[in-house]
Amino acid sequence: MEVDPRRALLTCAGDPRGDIAEGALWLAAEDCAEVDVARALRTIDALARDLGDRLGSARGAEAIVIIRALLRERVGLRLSGGGDPRAHYLHLVLQRGAGIPISCAVLWMAVGRRAGLSVEGIGLPGHFGIRVDGVLAEPADGEVLDEDGAVRMVAAATGADPGRLQPSWLRPATSRLMLARMSRNLRGCYSSLERWDMALRAADRCVALFPEEPTERRDRGLLLWRAGQNRAALRDLRHYLDAAPAEAGDRDAVEEVAGRLRAALN
Repeated sequence: MEVDPRRALLTCAGDPRGDIAEGALWLAAEDCAEVDVARALRTIDALARDLGDRLGSARGAEAIVIIRALLRERVGLRLSGGGDPRAHYLHLVLQRGAGIPISCAVLWMAVGRRAGLSVEGIGLPGHFGIRVDGVLAEPADGEVLDEDGAVRMVAAATGADPGRLQPSWLRPATSRLMLARMSRNLRGCYSSLERWDMALRAADRCVALFPEEPTERRDRGLLLWRAGQNRAALRDLRHYLDAAPAEAGDRDAVEEVAGRLRAALN
């Protein structure tokens, strides 16, 4: 029986012990017809076996050096700009080597955990890191980060110097949070390319992953408006306006759009 990618993705997101690589591959399968999830997982398993052979007793910073070398050698892992949709999908990162930080982090987590390491995804503002046995690193190039280095990375990504890392930034990201962040990145990427069908699919995934989050409905509603689906757009924007706090900074702008939609539908 054929597996529904969205249902499989949500199952992975709901399992605290779920495999983030499998979830990311089901995300890709929803968007890309050529994805063979089982084959990609076998590739990751093979990488993990190779890593296990190389690790020995290495942990932390030593393990990071070994993982970095393995992924460069076997995958050609390197940083890619977020404007290319291919850099967002795990199966294409495995094939091409080029990925944005979070898709690189998924690969680190999948390979490292299968080899017995503690590897966590860390959702820093404007960037995504990994932590191996308590040591923070940048996933595209494997650079070990002390606090000053991480602060500089956040400042470069956001355009604002945070001064120091907030403890909440260093909490491990759940599979659900990572899959939603990947979908938001794709939503933005496809919107920039004016590929509204793909942007809407990513936005719909965000709503499915966080159905109680009003901003996900708002963002989908604005995309529906751009795509000319006025009735569905108005439903989402009404939901946002009913659920968002009165002091929300964008309330006036969203109310204006909703008013224009109501006028167009009357």
